[in-house]
Order: sequence, then structure tokens, then C-alpha cells
Amino acid sequence: MSNIAVGNILEGTVVGVQSFGAFVNLGENKQGLVHISQIASSYVEDINQFVKVGDKVTVKVLEIKNDGKISLTMRINEEKKDDRRAFKKRDENRSQGGRQNSSKEDFEAMMKRWLKTSEDKMGDLGKREKRR
Repeated sequence: MSNIAVGNILEGTVVGVQSFGAFVNLGENKQGLVHISQIASSYVEDINQFVKVGDKVTVKVLEIKNDGKISLTMRINEEKKDDRRAFKKRDENRSQGGRQNSSKEDFEAMMKRWLKTSEDKMGDLGKREKRR
């Protein structure tokens, strides 16, 4: 009976390394792919710094596609983080046709602040380009 199922943690051997990920032999004539984004929690520029052919690795099965392809991760001990911001109700002023009350900035003040920020950023970019 196969122990390859979504959520299972398995031992495997790296049998191939490409720029986009590592192929892992899971036994039972099955291989899976650990995408480069699933190798480590930090940014992976060169996958060869993390795995090489013949390495024994512990992986978790993320997905088994209908065509039999198996997606794996080596980021097992990380808790899944929900990066989405919490839902926030619109304030009443915005829901009333986009009108704002007098305590909020008027359009001219917002445009002046945006223009100053934009000019500052463009100046910083120009300084960086001159250094090159």
C-alpha cells in the first residue's frame, strides 16, 4: 500500500537538480519535485547550495496532480502564514459616494504630498544612477 498521500512526511533521495527545483525519489517508482521556492524559507538563488544528487532529504507531500505529478516541500517545520490582511469594513464616508468629511485631507493637500514624495523618490533614483 502506498504511503504517498497529501500531507505525509517522507524520506527520499535527490535524483536530479535543475535550476527550478530538485527531483526526489520517494520509492515505489515514484518521484516528486521540490520547487526552488519550497527548498528553504529564505531566498534560494542557487539551488546547488542546498541540495545535490544523492542527498537524503525529508519532504512533505503538498499535492498529487491528476497526471500523477507530485509536488513536495522541504519547508516542513514552518507554520503556514496567511499573508492576507484582515478584512476591513469601509468607513461610512467612503460608502456614501466617495465623499469625505471635512476632517480628512482635501484633494489638493493629498496631491501636494504625493508630488513631494514622488519628487523625493525620483531624486534618490537619480543619485543612485550617478553612482553607477
